Amino acid sequence: MLASPAYQKQCLTAPVQPSIVWGCGFSVINVLQGAPFSPALVALNCGLLYAYHALQCPMEALHGRRSLLHNVAAGGLIGAWGVQQGLLGVPFASPVFFLRCLATRTPTMAAFFVYGAGAGVLSSILGGKGW
Repeated sequence: MLASPAYQKQCLTAPVQPSIVWGCGFSVINVLQGAPFSPALVALNCGLLYAYHALQCPMEALHGRRSLLHNVAAGGLIGAWGVQQGLLGVPFASPVFFLRCLATRTPTMAAFFVYGAGAGVLSSILGGKGW
């Protein structure tokens, strides 16, 4: 059922509109916090939100059901990639944390944890997903 072409098509097309709406909303928040407005900022926010949703489609097909762990993995991967590319920061982590723990923890590792945990919390509270 989740691996069917019809489900995968719906899984990949349904998040387009919400990704645009929420990406624009997050862009407004970025600008209000002092980031310069640019079409690239809007495209980044919309694109990463869409990628977050699209990454879950093959995981659902392979696992055979929707799961909170798919959200955690997708959020962590997007966050880690964004930090590694210099496109995102690591929220809730002080630069002092990285200076003290540089040998064992990198910003990319912290980003995977922070973004993955955030995606997991939001999907369990707002999405009602279980393990």
